[in-house]
Amino acid sequence: MTAEKQVLEAVDRAQAILARYVEPGDRDCERTVNDLLDVLDRDEVVAAVEELERRGEAVDELRRLLDRSPPSWSLPPRNAADPDLPPMPPEKRPQDPGMDGSDMRFEGYRVETREHAGEYPDTMPQVIEVTDAEGRKAAYVPLSRDGKVVESSAVVDKLKQCEDSD
Repeated sequence: MTAEKQVLEAVDRAQAILARYVEPGDRDCERTVNDLLDVLDRDEVVAAVEELERRGEAVDELRRLLDRSPPSWSLPPRNAADPDLPPMPPEKRPQDPGMDGSDMRFEGYRVETREHAGEYPDTMPQVIEVTDAEGRKAAYVPLSRDGKVVESSAVVDKLKQCEDSD
């Protein structure tokens, strides 16, 4: 199977996993992240992406594959462009005076922390749930696999490199 086909199949499967997550009903963040990692962190998928990268076409090829893949009926419509929002002043950004999530505040949003501690001996929240004025919720969880926090700085660095090369 070609590198392009492997990446396209992985992207299709990942989109299906995310589509299930945005459906109404209970959401299991950890299971969703683990399912995504099971698809995207497979040796053959990583090798296919690395092959595309070696050929100098990783970012362009991935974008082309994503644009070519048919949208799922259950996915929300994608914005054509990011909203043009003014920079958020420091006083309006999320505030966490205790640096442990115990008194987290974010103007205009209700913030709840859940499941404190985790695999490390600290008091950091393992789930941060944010609700906006219209009742929409988002849950933020550390990237983990099999109950262990995954070091994600390499992934973030790779994404930054992709942005820089545009």
